[in-house]
Amino acid sequence: MTVLAELPVPARAWTAVLDSLSSYQAFQTPRWLECVRAVGGYADATRVYRAGDGRQLVLPLVRRGSRSASLPTGWGIGGLLAEGGPVTEADVELVGADLARLGGLGVVVRPDPAQAATWAAALPGSVRRESRMAQSVPLDGGFDAVWRRFRGDARNRARRAERAGVVVECDDNGRLVPLFHELYAASVARWARRDGIPLPLARWLSARREPPAKLATVAGRMATRCRVYAARVGGRPVAAIVVLVGGRTVSYWRGAMEETTARPTYATYLLHRAAIKDAADDGCIAYHMGDSAPGSPLALFKSRFGAVEQHYASYRFEPVAVGRLAGGGRRLLHLAARTRRGRS
Repeated sequence: MTVLAELPVPARAWTAVLDSLSSYQAFQTPRWLECVRAVGGYADATRVYRAGDGRQLVLPLVRRGSRSASLPTGWGIGGLLAEGGPVTEADVELVGADLARLGGLGVVVRPDPAQAATWAAALPGSVRRESRMAQSVPLDGGFDAVWRRFRGDARNRARRAERAGVVVECDDNGRLVPLFHELYAASVARWARRDGIPLPLARWLSARREPPAKLATVAGRMATRCRVYAARVGGRPVAAIVVLVGGRTVSYWRGAMEETTARPTYATYLLHRAAIKDAADDGCIAYHMGDSAPGSPLALFKSRFGAVEQHYASYRFEPVAVGRLAGGGRRLLHLAARTRRGRS
């Protein structure tokens, strides 16, 4: 395998790989990487490879300081794209070896959950991994078939939302971004109360994790591929979600609500129904709903829309010296813990 080190990666090379695929997520596109760089202060470190059979492979990658990621926390999945698809075990094995040779403190890769088996089989046990679970709604058969696969309580709640006067609108030009921010501020206040965190601290943490410029930048650069759905009751906004359009896939990325009205009216059920219907009507094959903790209320909520579980892992590739240092640190922590238990 040959590493093509030209940076930034020519848009035509990346686009050619995307055009050869039957589907991909919005997070795996050059436009999305522009958003990550603009908001997060990352440098483009994308790797392009030419496999032995001539196929081109692209690994969306950013770097900040000594750390690299595909992609950073809060920015969705990254992983490998292979011209013509699918990614093979040989592709992952060779790219993994290349990443382990990179300098710095290592590379974290969060691949497409659909490639979970390929990544798990190709990488040695020495590569550190973190178990994850994503959920995705298959859209085969069109929306009528998808609607029948909703759980009965989800269909009932969507109908109850309509009877309660919930009205959903969709915007793909940034008009509803300020509305989303208002609802997100209400969500932060609710999370602070739930977790017993002082509201000023919660707001500060939220601004670091989700700076106000983040969604505005995404809406501006992704253009019509960023859709904001908002639900109103009596003209007042009560809930909103953000979805991103990729190649025949749509990904649910962010959500916010004013709980006192949104929850009893089941507004979020109508929001997701609208987004799923639009995706199915557009000929998409999946509505990705992101990661959830297994068995959590969030996982249960997503399952009501027919979302299936996808168990996968993220991977950390480290230079040998860094891996030894990290391993030594972990051993010292275990020793300290045993010592403390012995003194108690």
